[in-house]
Amino acid sequence: MIQNLSIENYAIIESVNLQFDESLNIITGETGAGKSIILGAFGLLMGQRADSKVLYNTDKKCIVEATFVDYPKVVNKILSEQDYDIDEELIIRREIIPSGKSRAFINDTPTNLNFLKKVSMELVDMNSQFHVTELYNSVFQLDIIDALAGNEKRLSKYTAQYKIYKEKITELKELEDMESTQLKEMDFMNFQLNELNKAGLESGEQVLLESQFNMLEKADEISTLMEETKFVLTEAEFNLRDRLKDISNKWETFKGVDALFNETIEDLNTVDDLIEQVYQNASDIGDRSESDPQKLLEVRSRLDVLYALLKKHGVQSTDELINIHNDLQTRLGAFSNRTETIEKLKFEINQMQTELISMSQQLSKSRKKIFPKLEKEVIKKLGDLSMSSAEIKVDQIDLDAPGPNGMDKIEILFKANKGGRFQAIKKVASGGETSRLMLSIKSTVAHAMSMPTMIFDEIDTGISGDVAGKMGDILKSLSKEHQLITITHSPQVASRAVKHLYVFKEDLKDRTITHVKELDSNARTTEVARMLSGDPPTTFALENAKELISTKVK
Repeated sequence: MIQNLSIENYAIIESVNLQFDESLNIITGETGAGKSIILGAFGLLMGQRADSKVLYNTDKKCIVEATFVDYPKVVNKILSEQDYDIDEELIIRREIIPSGKSRAFINDTPTNLNFLKKVSMELVDMNSQFHVTELYNSVFQLDIIDALAGNEKRLSKYTAQYKIYKEKITELKELEDMESTQLKEMDFMNFQLNELNKAGLESGEQVLLESQFNMLEKADEISTLMEETKFVLTEAEFNLRDRLKDISNKWETFKGVDALFNETIEDLNTVDDLIEQVYQNASDIGDRSESDPQKLLEVRSRLDVLYALLKKHGVQSTDELINIHNDLQTRLGAFSNRTETIEKLKFEINQMQTELISMSQQLSKSRKKIFPKLEKEVIKKLGDLSMSSAEIKVDQIDLDAPGPNGMDKIEILFKANKGGRFQAIKKVASGGETSRLMLSIKSTVAHAMSMPTMIFDEIDTGISGDVAGKMGDILKSLSKEHQLITITHSPQVASRAVKHLYVFKEDLKDRTITHVKELDSNARTTEVARMLSGDPPTTFALENAKELISTKVK
């Protein structure tokens, strides 16, 4: 619950500090005194946006701060997930600086508005004249049903499963779209792969074939050169090897005469080894340089295939073609895997849909059980609020497929008079009827809600007299389980206060300031009397006010 609220430099409020009781807190005051400003301050704490126009003094920052105690455990869970400090007291603060920028803090740790909204939603339920229209919303109506049915855990499990289900559907669609757009590309890739498979590429093949081709193409010339080389080196009458041997022998006779002689003798021996090597090479090349027109044709044909593929793929070697071949296999394999993934996803989605349908049926069964209870209790409360002919009926339609909240389409229908036709609330309920209906529903399901604090802003609009008194009784009864902060113009509602706060204006020389004070017993009587008859209140109004305040609520 909210223990206290402090407001500084906000609108026409210079500085106020409000202390709240854990039960029914009533806020009254003249029109324009600043009651709605207090509601606006609550809105800031709940993550609403603001700008510098709200500053009372444009040279100072605005600060709105609230302290919460005995708040729901789920808040600590939310805070701990984001590493916020946790204490017995929870302090939320908003600051708005003159430039218009605002900052938010939870337990003195900076936070953003989205997280602030997430936390504050677990702390405060705000019902203003505008928020009463939430009753028109089918999601809000379903939330009411689920709260009364105790579906929190069941629904939490369902929504977690549904989220995964929707994610898988999105993933499937993306894969199917990808598959559709890539089919033509896959066909072309398959064609390329088949072409490369048919080519039967081998690493280094191109270099080897080009060497073979050159040897075969010039076989006769090469053979002639090799024979000539061998003849000159070793076979001629005055061949190079013999003449070198003769000269080497002569050098040998001078071995040891000088170091240079020794070096030259070694060089001559090396030359002899080289001649032997050249001779052997010429013999080997000669053996391989036989003319073979058929083999030449085969090599040329194979090279033509390779050169065509090299040109088509824009590369320089068969090794690069092999890399392309391997890449095509990998990509086509991935495409094949994607097809398998699609089939797997379809299976998983069908499985999850079956599970969701089963869970939806359990939710639906649980919801339908409480329809009569909700209808009966709300109709009774409407009767207490002088709407004895009014009725509600919960209309339920089965959906064809699982949705975010199950497979139920639920709408609370309303009729104000006997013989009337049940219709959507927004079509047939007046403002006053909607306010009474909202209070009747909220008070019926309040015990099933974990909301510690409920704020009602002029929910009694359009209601007076005995009906307003009965509304006050309902609010008083509701405050036994929840902290209520109620802004009202109704003396009957105000008379039920446990703590009564009065908002008033003070006109200074250059501006107007709003103040808030807690009323004691005598001041409460005077304020309720003033609300009944005007200012100053009549003697009769004072007596009537005393009677209203002393009335005990069951």
